Amino acid sequence: MSATTTAGNARLRAALVASRMTVEALAHAVGADPRTVERWLNEPGRMPYARHAHAVAKLLHADPYELWPTLGSRRKTTAQPRDELLAWYPTRGAVPAALWATVLRGATDRIDLALSCGLFLADAVTDLVELLAERAGAGVRVRLALPDPTLAATQNEATRLLLVEDLYAPLHQAPGVRLVRHGGVANDVVRADEQLLVLPKVDGCPPAAAPVLHLKRLDHAPLTGAYLLGLDHVFTTATPLLNTRRFTTA
Repeated sequence: MSATTTAGNARLRAALVASRMTVEALAHAVGADPRTVERWLNEPGRMPYARHAHAVAKLLHADPYELWPTLGSRRKTTAQPRDELLAWYPTRGAVPAALWATVLRGATDRIDLALSCGLFLADAVTDLVELLAERAGAGVRVRLALPDPTLAATQNEATRLLLVEDLYAPLHQAPGVRLVRHGGVANDVVRADEQLLVLPKVDGCPPAAAPVLHLKRLDHAPLTGAYLLGLDHVFTTATPLLNTRRFTTA
């Protein structure tokens, strides 16, 4: 089977196969040209007029909004959760290397980082500390929440988290940057203005193997709103991260 016959609208194709109808029969039944039905099947994003979509769904015993999830979007005035999802990645490593820095550098109002460790982001953005300081110097509000080493389960973990704090310690000298300690986060969240990169935690799955959601806030933010509330909770309940380890004299 060629790529042409497998690409496109897989849901519509499956419903058509299940119905045992041919393309020609479906086209005749809804009053469309068979070539148009072929385009509905094979061209990604191709969507019929609403009257055709509902007629097709009725014939195939399917939900038109399952066959075409964006059906009627031209008339919608309120953003839906799916509209806020710009992209998703199966793992942290699958995120394009430049995306983290691009999102952060584009911030003009605020940057919020709530991280369960903080090392991965510093690895992904090699000049992260300088970037955050530069954005703060340009008037962007920067908030960074790191895990509290005093709550670590082991001494080795506590030591590692103190080293993470040392990594970000130069930001204590940057006006407009707030550094805090948190007692644990449900998700790692990188926010730059209306864009969010969210790393949801999955039980039994190491953070590096968990998915990443790239979101953009729209209207009342039915999806991103929950993560923004989570950020507010993190920073409201966090404690200040005091500059007690770096820049000390012998």
